[in-house]
Amino acid sequence: MNVDVEALIREAGTAGPGRIRAAARLMTIAEGGSGAAVNVLGKLAGAPEPRLVLGLTGSPGSGKSSLVDRLLQHCRAENPDSHIGVIAVDPSSPYSNGAFLGDRVRMMRHAGDPNIFIRSAATRGHIGGLAAGVFGMLKVMGLAGCDIVLIETVGVGQMEIEIESLADLVLIVLAPGQGDAMQFQKAGLMEAGDVFVVNKGDCAGAAEFHAQLMASVRLIDHDRKQRGPDSVRLVSAREDDGIAELLDYLDRRRDAEADRWLARRRTRLGTHLRAAVLELAQRRLEAEWSALADSDPVGRVLRGETGLAELSDALLRHAALNNV
Repeated sequence: MNVDVEALIREAGTAGPGRIRAAARLMTIAEGGSGAAVNVLGKLAGAPEPRLVLGLTGSPGSGKSSLVDRLLQHCRAENPDSHIGVIAVDPSSPYSNGAFLGDRVRMMRHAGDPNIFIRSAATRGHIGGLAAGVFGMLKVMGLAGCDIVLIETVGVGQMEIEIESLADLVLIVLAPGQGDAMQFQKAGLMEAGDVFVVNKGDCAGAAEFHAQLMASVRLIDHDRKQRGPDSVRLVSAREDDGIAELLDYLDRRRDAEADRWLARRRTRLGTHLRAAVLELAQRRLEAEWSALADSDPVGRVLRGETGLAELSDALLRHAALNNV
């Protein structure tokens, strides 16, 4: 089915009643990873961008979704006219490849808010903790007028550092009882984080863990990340404690670092466009390889009838001819 991408982009960028529907369709295309997805990404290169993109990651059970729920509540209360986007990256179903939608269960009270746009994305086996099309979805949310976008990733540990390539600030959400601070350093999360949020501050051991974490942050080279004592926060999403102070801190970081973030976003756009094109090319080459299966390409190489370079050239020629 042919989709008029440019018409969808125009509608998603307006204040009309079809804005969200058009944005949702664009996100579906962007998440699909097809040639149309690359086309969408290219056409959105100059689209408006969110004021702030927050990435939230961390170990399973640390309360990331509950924290997002509280952040949404406070953002809407402080700025009633603002639009906020949430991209919840969920594990894929092993049967349908669809998103599990577990994160959205904790955000149901915001489902009827027309100023909050919540979108789930399935990892589909993508080991970096992020769905391959999340960058395109982020661009669509900027086009649709989202002032702040929160990206919550699957909490799987070391591979979560990929969120660094998308967010202005990466919040590592931790909780007492999940191990000491040294374990998080070994997992790679300490290097990826800009802000460390100790959630469940109302639980036993939270204050001690918070103190441990502050000491660990001082040991890390924080010049690149501009981390300091204020970057380690103690909150309780359940008790709504420390959330307002966390948002105030994030706003101050945004005001101080806006120019640097803008320059970094421009660099990232080129990186993601390149990755999207290469991913599409790989998919097409894999399809052509399947078409060559009857000619036993591996067997011909093993028998010395052709070389790898010749086989590669033939594959590229087939792909070019079949995709004209």
